[in-house]
Amino acid sequence: MTRTSITLGLLLTVLVAADAAGQWNVARFEPGRNRVYTTFGMDPAMIGSVGYGRVVELGGHNFQLTGDVGAVTAGLDSRDFRARVGTQTSLLEWKSVHLTGSATFITRGTDNSIYRGLNFGADLTGSLGVYRQGWFAAGEFGFDKAIITHITHSDWYKENYYPGAKDGWYLDAGGTYHYGLAGGFALGRTEIVGRFGLLRTERFKELATPAYVSLGVGFGF
Repeated sequence: MTRTSITLGLLLTVLVAADAAGQWNVARFEPGRNRVYTTFGMDPAMIGSVGYGRVVELGGHNFQLTGDVGAVTAGLDSRDFRARVGTQTSLLEWKSVHLTGSATFITRGTDNSIYRGLNFGADLTGSLGVYRQGWFAAGEFGFDKAIITHITHSDWYKENYYPGAKDGWYLDAGGTYHYGLAGGFALGRTEIVGRFGLLRTERFKELATPAYVSLGVGFGF
């Protein structure tokens, strides 16, 4: 394995395995409904984010369009950041049982003593569960893919470890599967959601942090 491959592996662990898009209650989606929200969780670092969503109707389905920004909260290091835009909808339903799908475009960055990395990727997630107005519970499965990544190695890394390290764009730095449980309940206009599950590389190998957990609070208006 080359040193460049090792660097890409580190990048996959620290950057690509970031939190997938949050799960919300599709039974509460109504055209024109807005939501502001915040999420906090470990995936693989402690990440906090704030965002906004709006529900629109298209082809007989209610889609919630969202956008949020987040940063690693340990030391409030803005050099480790994430920005996402995405959508979630109910694909199929029978009574209170829904099959949902979400698609999210993700930009992620990190800066440390070894390299500075910027990644563009996408996440596709599906869930199956019971969604009612006051609560929901579902199982979810998704795949987060690093589509293209730019790496700039630090002078310290080049001087001490690998003078021939190549900076530039790399395709297909890897991907991460995530699967677990999601659930939430509503208190008036406020919705509280939680997620917990496992993370694996696209070859189903364990990551340094093998699990994710997050808590989100949204306010609808």
